[in-house]
Amino acid sequence: MILWRYILETVRKFHELLDAKDAPHAVAGGTAIGIFFGFLPIFGLKTLSAMGASWITRCSVVASVIGVSVHDLLLPIWPLILRWQFQIGFWLLSHPHHFAPKLNRGDFKLSEIFQWDNFVDIGLPLVIGGTVLAIPISVIFYLGVLAIMRFRQSRKAQRESANEVSDKAWEQP
Repeated sequence: MILWRYILETVRKFHELLDAKDAPHAVAGGTAIGIFFGFLPIFGLKTLSAMGASWITRCSVVASVIGVSVHDLLLPIWPLILRWQFQIGFWLLSHPHHFAPKLNRGDFKLSEIFQWDNFVDIGLPLVIGGTVLAIPISVIFYLGVLAIMRFRQSRKAQRESANEVSDKAWEQP
């Protein structure tokens, strides 16, 4: 029930985004930036990073925040996505290329979480793998939102021109 409310709220916010008075490129760019930063494992800094990048590129800051939030719909499968990101990053960083070994419960020690060498060993492959996954998905979202925005803009222009014609109907003989 709570998940359903969250999904409905996200859909409502997406419709508000589509009704924004911003350029289609700005909204699509902001959404793509939000999706991109949503995939990076920079917990706690995703939204701020997306807002900063949107502001620098003059895209919609609101759209970037919504893009980060839309990415949170993947929360139930987040451990799987993190594992894929780690595997991709580990494969790219290893020489010769090979995937990371299987995880065992004995490999995880709570006392080692905040050690710097673990951050480099785990964080770097996560960032690289997250970037590799985020780029194509962000491009897909950019093109999709841009197409939707342009379609809605053309429909709005058609409705306005139809209203102008119907408003001037009394002037015709």
